[in-house]
Amino acid sequence: MTNSARPHAVLVILNLPVPDDQRAWSQALALRDDGARVTVVCPAIRDKAPGSETVDGIEIVRFASFEGQGPIATAAEGVWTAAAAARAVRAALSSSRGVRQMLQIGNPPDLLFPLAAWARRRGVRTVYDQRDVVPVLAASRAGFNKLTPVFLGAERKLIAASDVVITPSEEQRARIAELYGRDAVIIRTAEVSSSAAAAQVNESPTADEVAATDRDAVLGYLGVIGEQDGLTDLIDAIALLRADGTTGFRLEVAGDGPALPAAREHATALGLDSLVTFHGWLGPGEVDTFLGRIDAMTVPDPDNPFNHFCAMNKVTHAMARGIPIALRPLRENSRLVGPHAYCAADMTIRGFADAIAKLLADSPESRASIASAARDLFEAEHSWARYESQYVEAVFRPVRRA
Repeated sequence: MTNSARPHAVLVILNLPVPDDQRAWSQALALRDDGARVTVVCPAIRDKAPGSETVDGIEIVRFASFEGQGPIATAAEGVWTAAAAARAVRAALSSSRGVRQMLQIGNPPDLLFPLAAWARRRGVRTVYDQRDVVPVLAASRAGFNKLTPVFLGAERKLIAASDVVITPSEEQRARIAELYGRDAVIIRTAEVSSSAAAAQVNESPTADEVAATDRDAVLGYLGVIGEQDGLTDLIDAIALLRADGTTGFRLEVAGDGPALPAAREHATALGLDSLVTFHGWLGPGEVDTFLGRIDAMTVPDPDNPFNHFCAMNKVTHAMARGIPIALRPLRENSRLVGPHAYCAADMTIRGFADAIAKLLADSPESRASIASAARDLFEAEHSWARYESQYVEAVFRPVRRA
């Protein structure tokens, strides 16, 4: 079937490009496989250039953008990207007039509610993919908390303008139902496919392998590095472990974001440069390499209202690959891992350091057993294979049947 005859699905995201954004990329590929012409509109950041290209049958439109730091620059980034994305989306939809269309808007931020309303009035099926709870995030950050009512209004309008709402988090689903009386569809996606995970899973080591292992254990951190992500707390926990006399480990940090410079300075100020390595932003292939060489994933995100809503990619990354996890007891993360992780007793830095120490002190066989149970849970309840058909049915099959 030619592009001119196929239903057209347009996905727009504002804070990452594809294919780096694996949630959007997995969704785009699923829609393509179900017979849609698929266009993804996204920002030209992370070394991506503005323009258009086709990758694996997916049309990608990247608009010029930037990443703001601080309240004013972040607000300017949000307004700019929303306007640029709206122009690109309108152009994409105008290229398929006369066929059935679907528009999916992924946040943050929630500033594309005028675009959703415009599309819906024209008969386009509209989908809101609430990845993050922007009003709660704003309320958790200094400099943004006074804007919380504005973000709540934008969220309310975007939900009202959407035919269907999807989200990766049970906590978010419950909040949407309580505030807006809408039943969101849970779509959990992991940034690691089941096949990739199976190829690189950490099997239980043999006794000979344990005896031959004399290298330091590699703790890993992976993700966007913002104020709410707790990387400086992780560095403080590493400092506590060193002060306790714990040895035989090091930390590798993969990711970028506005809080990265402060985290680097914090590590240096504490004299941890020999223990902590910063790799910066990694592409999809580099992420696989990084995950293949770490012995444990650390999840230091602190106790604030926003973090309790998040189904964090670094958690499902590690679960999918059978990597042991040390984490703080945030509600959604705790729901994801169940009992199959080294969970801190409380949200303090001391409690988190103790959880990491327990992981390091455990035998390799015991760590591998816990991680294997987490992997089994991931495959049964959280993997993309579990949700792919549910996603397509929720957002696109009604378009095909129209």
